[in-house]
Amino acid sequence: MVQWAVELSQFDIEYRPQTAIKAQALADFIAEFTTLENTSDQEDLWMINTDRSSTQKGGRAGIVISSPKQDVLKYGVQLKFPITNNEAEYEALLIRLRIAQALGAENIVLKSNSQLVIGQVRGEFEAKETRMQKYLKLTNQLVSAFHHTEFVQIPRDRDAEADEVARSALTDNRDKMNNWRLEEQNSSSIKELQTFSVHTSPRWTSPILSFLQEGRLPPNPKEAKKIQKRAAKYTILNDELYKRGYSQPYLRCIEEEEARYVLEEVHRGIYRDHIGAKSLVRKIMRTGYFWPTMQQDAANFMKKCNSCQRYRNVQRVLGEKMMTISSPWPFAQWRIDIMGPLPQEKRQMKFLLVAIDYFTRWVEAEALATITEAKIQNFVWKNIVYRFGIPRTIISNNDRQFDN
Repeated sequence: MVQWAVELSQFDIEYRPQTAIKAQALADFIAEFTTLENTSDQEDLWMINTDRSSTQKGGRAGIVISSPKQDVLKYGVQLKFPITNNEAEYEALLIRLRIAQALGAENIVLKSNSQLVIGQVRGEFEAKETRMQKYLKLTNQLVSAFHHTEFVQIPRDRDAEADEVARSALTDNRDKMNNWRLEEQNSSSIKELQTFSVHTSPRWTSPILSFLQEGRLPPNPKEAKKIQKRAAKYTILNDELYKRGYSQPYLRCIEEEEARYVLEEVHRGIYRDHIGAKSLVRKIMRTGYFWPTMQQDAANFMKKCNSCQRYRNVQRVLGEKMMTISSPWPFAQWRIDIMGPLPQEKRQMKFLLVAIDYFTRWVEAEALATITEAKIQNFVWKNIVYRFGIPRTIISNNDRQFDN
């Protein structure tokens, strides 16, 4: 072999041993299979571009869809509710996913110029705000219905066609709308996710129904006694549990899911009463429904109603009684009095002259050996008038030292 290698080297010929045929065949098979799969996905790929904008009164979105057969579909959507830029981007993303699902697309590429939304959907950024978390949750639910989904961030200048559709979505120019469809959306997509909790135990009617129908009781004696006592207030009509009442008709007992619907419909349904918690409970009972924690659930539901919190009557009475102010402004009204005689001190001081302001409770005091009219006058001028101005009122006990 070495001799052959030396002889052939002058002709630039190299000797290589034969490779394994089985390994090469397996490699060729894998390469061929991968190429065919990628080609199939590429043929069924839908390209979707979008652009959006938002204002205080609402927003708009422009969507351009390219099918695998190069057919172009344009959608303009008017968002008839207050929305931010990021929320408008999410709304446009959800609209694209719904349209692609309705068209039967399985492999889609969604292009957007929003770095935040694309990063959150990819999992690169974290959604910290509550509304962004709800939008992301709804987006992931729709994405799970597709076979392949790719999110691509593109520069804003590459969204020219989608931007034109978005800008024309709020205009009345029918010439621009001949080749695309205009739709309206009156509420947020995450409104359905803004749920509230009804604090009822799982199937609270099951123990009562078991006792009334079959006579079965829990093994715990205390629980059994409690069920027997509660069951006296209920009856079964047409295989459904009803609560008895002395001054009202029978109330049909409902579970958690139906309780949510009843609260929603009675409070802000077709009549939109938006009444308080107690009135809401009474109206539900007049309608003919009952569950054990309806009072607490109605109060919690009303706290999460935007209209009730914004426009309801607020109790403005103070928790404590208001105290009248005896003086209208600082140092306008003084109280003056003499204390003594006290134990004699230096310079034979045994009286104390005290003046207190009614507004600030400021105290002026001076020790005196004698309490004459001249001493009182000198104190008032030096300690009150010179410092705080002429007062409106000076109150005393009408001693002869103050009557001058």
